[in-house]
Amino acid sequence: MDSSLPTNEHTPRPTRIRALGSGGLGVLLFFAACANGGGNSPRGSGGGAGAGGGTGAGGSGAGGATVAAACPECFARPRLTGVNWFGFETGNYSPHGLWARDYRSMLRQIKDLGFNCVRLPWCNDMLTAVPSGMQINAYGTDPYTHEPGLNVDLEGLSSLEVMDKILDEANRIGLKVILDNHSRAHDGYMNETLWYTSAYSEATWISDWVALIQRYKDNPAVVAADLKNEPHGNTTSGMKPPATWGYDEPTYGNTDWRMAAIKCGQAILAVNLSITLIVEGVENYRGDNYWWGGNLKGVADSPIGGQGIPATSLWYSAHEYGPEVYAQSWFSASDFPNNMAAIWDAKFWFVAQRGIAPVFIGEFGIKEASASDPTSVPYRWLSTFMDHVGKHTSWTFWSMNPNSGDTEGILKDDWVTVNPAKYNLIKPYLEP
Repeated sequence: MDSSLPTNEHTPRPTRIRALGSGGLGVLLFFAACANGGGNSPRGSGGGAGAGGGTGAGGSGAGGATVAAACPECFARPRLTGVNWFGFETGNYSPHGLWARDYRSMLRQIKDLGFNCVRLPWCNDMLTAVPSGMQINAYGTDPYTHEPGLNVDLEGLSSLEVMDKILDEANRIGLKVILDNHSRAHDGYMNETLWYTSAYSEATWISDWVALIQRYKDNPAVVAADLKNEPHGNTTSGMKPPATWGYDEPTYGNTDWRMAAIKCGQAILAVNLSITLIVEGVENYRGDNYWWGGNLKGVADSPIGGQGIPATSLWYSAHEYGPEVYAQSWFSASDFPNNMAAIWDAKFWFVAQRGIAPVFIGEFGIKEASASDPTSVPYRWLSTFMDHVGKHTSWTFWSMNPNSGDTEGILKDDWVTVNPAKYNLIKPYLEP
């Protein structure tokens, strides 16, 4: 950060950390918060497009293996290749980094780096909240653009009005936006396995989505709705209640994520038919475990196709992480990384390979130290993953923010300098 840039000494600047094990291995949570960059808080591994979006490669799988797509036009649109910018889903109720940067400058840098979209996490709490952690300073200078004034036009606005400004600016400069419902309560992404809680009903979740889509119906930047971040849980040692696909888990009530996504998707499309619905997987499908939200095996048995949702309006989605998030057994296998393609194909990528629907990779990330070391397991994982899917689908890297504890960010801790190694790993896979 430019030493001449004033800061708000009371601004909370949390680092978000998540460590989890799928396959019933349990969850490790760590949370602390403090001001001035010293805090830590959990993160979920934690989003697209009607107009202007879509998955490219014409139905090609990895290595150019062409499949007969059930919906050829679904695979024929330009890809979205972007980055996550989180904060609206936290207790700040605003994107992180606005204590150091002007929001227009952040969006400008995202575009200058060659990204064409932003996945913007939000929580239901935010819709009626007042933001914090933003520097409103007419005399400050942005360290990227070197222009005077920081977030002056955000003074006195609600969190939703701050989102209005960000989305208007994204549209002005030609960035697409994926709205990602990361949690119901702020900072609730770790413990909310389902799309509803005791405080937020399914009906409220749907009505909030409809209200948000209605609000931005006339903003062409808003192209997709990632309905719920990382449905998770399982019936063994994992979190409860478990999100399921195509059935309700006995004794746990309403757990069928597929049916909930259909209901919410129908309501959203009734308001704006041009929005692309993004439906993530689950953690466990009939005893088979994977990353939270990354298991799409249920699609083979119970796809969403039909159900009043046009094929052109649907993307499935998975999140994929390396051993910095959790040391899954496959990272230490004797045939790593050659074992990974078969795992990805079985868990989620088959959906694209078979031409069922596009698969959007909403989150993946790596620390800079690992990205700088070609011999490291995270480097070998990510380079193999990008070779497999990077040019064949749309994706958003986690994250632009440097304060993601398990992956760090595209930006260094000064919120302006780019981490070159990780950026150069994904740069060749950006949509031209």
